[in-house]
Amino acid sequence: MNAAQIHLALNHAPLFFSIVGGLILLYGFIRKNDSIKILSLYFMIAAALLTIPVYLTGEGTEEMIENLPGVSENMIHEHEEMAEIGLFVMIATGVVALAALVVRQKAKLLKTGLILCVVLSFASFAVMAQTAHLGGQIRHSEITNGGNSAAENGDKKNDDD
Repeated sequence: MNAAQIHLALNHAPLFFSIVGGLILLYGFIRKNDSIKILSLYFMIAAALLTIPVYLTGEGTEEMIENLPGVSENMIHEHEEMAEIGLFVMIATGVVALAALVVRQKAKLLKTGLILCVVLSFASFAVMAQTAHLGGQIRHSEITNGGNSAAENGDKKNDDD
């Protein structure tokens, strides 16, 4: 596998692990179930760990596509900038989740950590969703053309003739 294949295979995992972790944690709060809350922390840690190879393969992916027709260097740059923010927020989420696991026997510290994890998991999801959106715009004209694919644009052109 090359960098682009790894990047594409893993890039949505942190996005979904972060939101699922946050939702499971909210469910754990509603049910007042510590086991469910602890389970959610593992999702957040997994999201943080999976973010690392996604981020590290980004540069290699850029090298492979930056000179292809229709690829915008500006879009790559925007995606890369958001990915840096995403990496920071996601790692912070994972560190706080890991810390909450470590202090789980201390109820007050655990509760503070869990509340922070809820906030961070949703922040992680938001940043990673924007990162994914920007990444999609690099090669998917159906996103950048307002929902119209190149084929649809061509069909409209032919209909107008």
